[in-house]
Amino acid sequence: MIEYDPCSDAVYDDPYPVYAQLRAEAPVFRHPSYRPWFLSRFDDVLRALLDVKSFTVTEGTTSMDLLFEAEGERERYFDQLEETIEIGAVATLDPPVHTRVRAAIWPPHKPAAAASLEPFPRGIVRGCLARGRERGGLDGISELAGHLSVRVACRILGLPIEDAELYTQWINTLFERDPGVPGVTERGRAASMDMHVHLIGLIQKWRAQGQRLDGLADAILYGDFEGRKLNELEASFHLSMVLIGGTETLPKAASAAMWRLWQHPAQRAEVARDRRLVPQAFHEALRFDMPTQMLGRVATREVEFHGQVVKPGDAVMFLWASANRDERQFERADEFDVH
Repeated sequence: MIEYDPCSDAVYDDPYPVYAQLRAEAPVFRHPSYRPWFLSRFDDVLRALLDVKSFTVTEGTTSMDLLFEAEGERERYFDQLEETIEIGAVATLDPPVHTRVRAAIWPPHKPAAAASLEPFPRGIVRGCLARGRERGGLDGISELAGHLSVRVACRILGLPIEDAELYTQWINTLFERDPGVPGVTERGRAASMDMHVHLIGLIQKWRAQGQRLDGLADAILYGDFEGRKLNELEASFHLSMVLIGGTETLPKAASAAMWRLWQHPAQRAEVARDRRLVPQAFHEALRFDMPTQMLGRVATREVEFHGQVVKPGDAVMFLWASANRDERQFERADEFDVH
């Protein structure tokens, strides 16, 4: 019998044994306490991701949005702001609207723009390492990867770098978890509200002053979105999506890469000798220790997986971390190998 509970302590501590059991025995699984179906195999996840006609992101994609039957937290949570969100963050838009909105915020993500940014993170990392050498060590998450990620996110967006630690505090609180209690904590909800109020304040100030910004925030505040500008709450959601994604995932991925290379000294030495291996070593760390365990969508029409029928309105969660360890897709899937 499979005992998969995405909010259980056992799964939080080490989900991979139960993921293997899901892939082998129940690749389409539903727990009576949760709303979604869970897909655990690589091919099934990929098939669903590419099927934009059968699945929508407009009802949300995160575990907070889709795990439970209750109405989405976001709508109740921001009622007091009395704004209508017609154009949500790009991650909650389906084609063709997604395609057009993505085009409006695409320029700062082009390869040339990313390449021009390189001296900024390189300088931050060198500073972190210098301080670590002086003290005889440093924390790989809070004093290196986390310190770096939030500042790069601020730079990409054009948000004040001096607010970086404040954003880190809010985002870390948003992802806190009380043992034995599923979902976002009250502290996390308060932190999310505080961050949005802060961002809306910046948006109001910038627009009132007609201030143009260096970064993605300029496109979010002043770009053409379906024939109009985003309202303040919509702009705040777009800013927060990039800020949270940029701040919260890189520390996990980078620290996992450091940890796995420490566990495999021969591979670490090889990467140190040949810096061309660095990108694929990082990609292997992403595969092996995926920072995002799951994201999902909602079915818009009937879809069948392995004899199980997903009906319109059913939520489906894609178990990214399981798919990345699928032995049907990867040789020696449970081994870390930079090659």
